[in-house]
Amino acid sequence: MRISASEFILFCRPPLENVRRLGSIVPEVELMMDGDAWEHGPDGWPELAAQLKGCGVPLSVHPPAWDVNPAAPLKALRDAAAFLNKQAFGFCREVGGTQIVYHPGYYDRDSNFSLSRALDASYGLLEEMVALCRGSGVTIAYENIGGPGSSLFSQEEFIHALDGIDPCVRFLLDVGHAHVNGWDIPAVIGALGDRLCGFHLHDNDGGGDAHLPIGRGTVPWAEVFAAMRALPGEPLYVLEYATNTPLAELERGRDLLLREIGEKRL
Repeated sequence: MRISASEFILFCRPPLENVRRLGSIVPEVELMMDGDAWEHGPDGWPELAAQLKGCGVPLSVHPPAWDVNPAAPLKALRDAAAFLNKQAFGFCREVGGTQIVYHPGYYDRDSNFSLSRALDASYGLLEEMVALCRGSGVTIAYENIGGPGSSLFSQEEFIHALDGIDPCVRFLLDVGHAHVNGWDIPAVIGALGDRLCGFHLHDNDGGGDAHLPIGRGTVPWAEVFAAMRALPGEPLYVLEYATNTPLAELERGRDLLLREIGEKRL
């Protein structure tokens, strides 16, 4: 069973230190390339990439997400999102990562901006990412993001969001985001099936994206775990807990996943 932890729990601290700490708890780590720790000069992060690649912990990559929106109304903001996503892909290759998250973007449903234009922009950048990824061995993990007032997709629309898209793009279901939007999470898991490459796992009370540890909110985990046990293949289970959550919660989450999914699938 592939279990990972997001660097979000140690946000804005040195990435190499984070990977070493998290890698002592879980087998894999998802780098979150955001905040002061990821500022860099014109030559990028060659020394950091070499250090991370040599640390012995399998890595996946989450591109910058704060204030980054591939579906933004303004071209300058879309261009920034494209630059950051492509830069993150290059870094993913440098560290030997096999998966990079793709945020399709946000849409303000109380605005007069065009939803179809927002979708066109989001898919336009996705096509550019596919061109980079095709044949590279890197999977683009397409994540559901945003709450009811800002998501590009309803539950059913998300299930079909990758129809006709290159198979190097697969779904990453963020369970906490799905819960905030009131989705039937087991039904989504069943519908996506072998097109799922991973999960972001965290909890909330349905009212906001709190990134609580599993079991600290109202996500129906018994039903969610049952749906996960029925999946073919081996998706990546990423514990994506809020910054400053005690690391002991990662140990508890790891053991829970092993018990509820790993052992019961045997």
